[in-house]
Amino acid sequence: MSQFNERANFIEDNGLLYEKLGLTRMSGRILGYLMVSDKEMVSFDEITRVLQASKSSISTNIKTLVNIGFIRPVSKPGDRKTYYMLAPEIDWKSYYDQKLINIRYMNELFERALRLRVDKDDKTSLWIKNAKDFYAWLIEELPKLMDRWQEEQKMQNKI
Repeated sequence: MSQFNERANFIEDNGLLYEKLGLTRMSGRILGYLMVSDKEMVSFDEITRVLQASKSSISTNIKTLVNIGFIRPVSKPGDRKTYYMLAPEIDWKSYYDQKLINIRYMNELFERALRLRVDKDDKTSLWIKNAKDFYAWLIEELPKLMDRWQEEQKMQNKI
């Protein structure tokens, strides 16, 4: 398979993955293109041309990716175009700390759902209890994992 086809397939696979993760397929395709591009930064027009998508679709999805912190806009002196690159300064721990806030809220909703149920022992209540237990476990364990990851990063950067 040619490198072009491998890259095109990667971009599409990345789009499908990010769609499963709750973003749009186009967001994943943009990220995929930025990951396999030989350029450190690419212009809006290049992204639109390569991904063969409308300017509005690219614009909307770039804004989402910038807001998430996955990519950032860059300008070049004397050039009026805006370029985009993967955000090298992304703080993965902070990103997942934000996710943890959502997980805590989700767990609170599961607890509320259980309180509102009349039959606390039916299949639906069991499903909610299992979900609540899982998310309670994540709330306990995810910060430990992130701390461990951060320590490992510090050690790797010292070598």
